Amino acid sequence: MIRPFDRAWLFLSVLLTLVVLATVDVVWMFVDGPVTPPEAVFAGIVAVGGTAIVLLALHHWRQRRTVSAAARLAAIVEWCDDAVIGLTLDGVIDSWNPSAERIFGYRAEEIIGRHGSLLLAEDDPERALGLLPRIADGEVFLNQQHSYVRKDGRTIEMSASVSPVRDRTGEIVGVAVVGRDITAHAAEHRLLQEQRQRLSRIIETAGDALVSMDEEGAITEWNAAAERTFGWPAAQVIGRPLRDVLIQPQDRAAHDAGFARLLRTRVPTLATGDPIRVVARHRSGRDVPVEMKLWITEHNGRMEANAFLRDITAQQQMEAERGRYEARLAHMATHDTLTDLPNRALLMDRLTMALSRTRRTGKTVTLLYLDLDRFKEVNDTLGHAIGDALLTTVASRLRQSVRPSDTVARLGGDEFVILCDDQAKPEDVETIVSRLTSAVCRPISLPSAVLVPELSIGHANSGDHPTADELLGAADAAMYTHKRSRRPGVLVTDR
Repeated sequence: MIRPFDRAWLFLSVLLTLVVLATVDVVWMFVDGPVTPPEAVFAGIVAVGGTAIVLLALHHWRQRRTVSAAARLAAIVEWCDDAVIGLTLDGVIDSWNPSAERIFGYRAEEIIGRHGSLLLAEDDPERALGLLPRIADGEVFLNQQHSYVRKDGRTIEMSASVSPVRDRTGEIVGVAVVGRDITAHAAEHRLLQEQRQRLSRIIETAGDALVSMDEEGAITEWNAAAERTFGWPAAQVIGRPLRDVLIQPQDRAAHDAGFARLLRTRVPTLATGDPIRVVARHRSGRDVPVEMKLWITEHNGRMEANAFLRDITAQQQMEAERGRYEARLAHMATHDTLTDLPNRALLMDRLTMALSRTRRTGKTVTLLYLDLDRFKEVNDTLGHAIGDALLTTVASRLRQSVRPSDTVARLGGDEFVILCDDQAKPEDVETIVSRLTSAVCRPISLPSAVLVPELSIGHANSGDHPTADELLGAADAAMYTHKRSRRPGVLVTDR
């Protein structure tokens, strides 16, 4: 039996329940519209401890939430930039969103009910359709890249994720495909791959060694030319410290200091843009002279040092040979080919410089002009070979009789000139002439004869002749004066 107070409370509760239900229905109708009519509400009242509690079975409210979620999902699919396609387990298309229309060119009414293989490029159907049985078993495939065909026949590239669709009981009833057109991206990726492959081929076929090193000093790149140049296979050096592979032990301290500076400043001391020459180490331990071009790259904040290294061993040998050849040419241009004495050009150059010095120092330059008497008769009677032997012997004796600072030159034929620089006193010339005569006019033993040469000598000092030509002319005239004052000759004794 319900007490009067309880009866009043129960009435109020039922009234409140109706108000609440009415309010909820009105809100639901406002949000979702009159598409689905409100369903009946079951209200139960239970008395607990003398207090009435209203239990509401709001199953229609839960259904409203489901319908609302489905509507939101439908809106997402409708406005999604990706193609969202539904398939039966047999591969027949049963749903098709606007983005699928835009990507493939088919309207929904044109494509729904047709088999999905219609969209696949000729080289892909078997591979792509082979996924259907596996999807029916519950597998999910993410970011599958396939070629597809639009309605206009153009092939496009897509990245698609494929997953099974389940009903309320969890049974797999279909296939969902969410795909994005990556044609432009795929083309860029292929171009990038082609560029990388082309660069890789260039690097591998390059004549120069390419070596790269990371921030830890470990080798990260070692091409085929590096293998040939330094004798190490790439597999044996990748990851190893570069200092242990390419740097000679005596140079490693300098390398370590330079590398530490590089890590600190990110500016390579040697990265001038122009090739520089350094010495690297071969696997055998020998030196390898290389021409190096160094540059720095950074990726994700990490530095990498890269260098092209060209073995210049042969180049240095050629340069050395060219240097020797050029030196020989320069020597030949300034020296007599028979006696290897300075020729007229070099003599006049040295004489001009010596005269210039005398104007600063006040010292004297003495020039001696020597002529080998009756040399023509030796050539005519004994032959040019004997004459050449006589000339070379005289040249050698003259060279040994003067100071290292003096110049002994051959002007041609049997004429020689000696430049005595920085003579303190003119009277010293007599001592020089006596020494030269004693040295030269000794017997010369040759295969077919013994010759005793004689000299006519004239000299002149710079004090009276300020220019090189004047001094040389004066010494020449003095020599002829000496020759006429005596009866010169070359004593020839037959063997």
